[in-house]
Amino acid sequence: MAGKSGKQARPDTKDAISGAAVGHEIRAMRRAVGMTLNECATAASLSVGFLSLVERGQKQPSLEALQRISAALGVEIGWLFPPSPNDDPIENKYVVRKGFRRRIDYSRLSGTEYLGETDFLLSPSVDGQLAMSLMQFAPGGHSGDDPLSHEGEEVGYVLAGQLTLEVDGHTFVLEEGDSFGFSGEKPHRYINAGQVTLQIIHTNTPVIMKPR
Repeated sequence: MAGKSGKQARPDTKDAISGAAVGHEIRAMRRAVGMTLNECATAASLSVGFLSLVERGQKQPSLEALQRISAALGVEIGWLFPPSPNDDPIENKYVVRKGFRRRIDYSRLSGTEYLGETDFLLSPSVDGQLAMSLMQFAPGGHSGDDPLSHEGEEVGYVLAGQLTLEVDGHTFVLEEGDSFGFSGEKPHRYINAGQVTLQIIHTNTPVIMKPR
C-alpha cells in the first residue's frame, strides 16, 4: 500500500508495524488485568525475556505463543488484532469505526451474557488512564447479584432505556439522557428493570479489566 510519499512500503516495515501493534495490545491488556510481566509469562509458560521482546515489538510471536498469551490474559486471541475496515495503523490508534468494536468479557466463565449484559470497547485501546465502553443490558439484565467494588472512578450516560443504579446502599432510577458518577470503591450494581434494552456510555479510570 502506497504511503504519502508514493513509495511502496517494504514488507519488513509492515511486519515491524504489525509486531509492534500486537505487542502494544498485549502490554495494554496485561496492565489492565493487573498482571506483572513475570506473572503473565509464567501463566503462558513463556520466558520473561521473550514476552518482554514481544511487548516491545522486537519479537514476532508464533500462533501458539499468541494462544498461550491470550489464554493467560483471559481474552480470545482476536482481541490482540483489533478489527478494522481498513489497513491504516495510524487511524487504528485513534479511531474505532461503528461495527468494528471489540467485545469485553468481564467473566472467565462464559462472558457476561448469562447476566443479560454485553459490553463493547469504544476506546481504541485499554492502554491509558481511562477507557470508554458501551454497556448493554437486556430487559431483566444486571451486572451481577453481588455489588461491584474496585479502585478508581466511574461515570456514565444513559443512552437508551431505564437504569436502576445501586450505589453505596442507595437506589436511583435514571432515564434516557441522565448521567451519573461515583467512586468505584463504593459498592454498586447496574440493573435493567425496564422492558427495553438499556444502553449506557460508560467510562472508568483507571482502566480495570479484571474478571468479576
